[in-house]
Amino acid sequence: MNRKFTSVIAMAAIAAGAMLMSAQASAQKGEKTLGLAGGFATYNNGGYANLYFQYQFAPHVRIAPEIGYIFRNEGKSGFEISADVQFPFKLGSGFGIYPLVGLTLNNWSYSGGGHATRGGFDFGAGFDIYLTSYLKMTLQGKYSLMNDTSGGFFDMGIGYIF
Repeated sequence: MNRKFTSVIAMAAIAAGAMLMSAQASAQKGEKTLGLAGGFATYNNGGYANLYFQYQFAPHVRIAPEIGYIFRNEGKSGFEISADVQFPFKLGSGFGIYPLVGLTLNNWSYSGGGHATRGGFDFGAGFDIYLTSYLKMTLQGKYSLMNDTSGGFFDMGIGYIF
């Protein structure tokens, strides 16, 4: 688990460094995105899918709530809901990067009949790739720090910009 934690910290540090080196503006204020993402959850070494929304309310600040389902693997499945704040910066034409922090709530169900509901904190980073003026792809990695159920979430998503 220490290697996973170190990897997430390194990714966040690289994102923060790239963000500080960038002098270009981010996506426009008022931009909204609704999308679907899927990826890998480290707590149960399984897949997950989520629905996300992003709203850019300041030049380099957007809120990004999401709700998702973690598919059963190793006897565990769950639901997650997060309210993250992302700090996007445009690195070039059609490409952006962002660090993120936020709050999360996960509800895990175990095949033996038990369950665990935990709240915690998210931190990580992601990349936005603008495919068209109405469509973008997102690559994101974050670590959810919680009591007994901490883990990473690594995903790729597609979103509609409106």
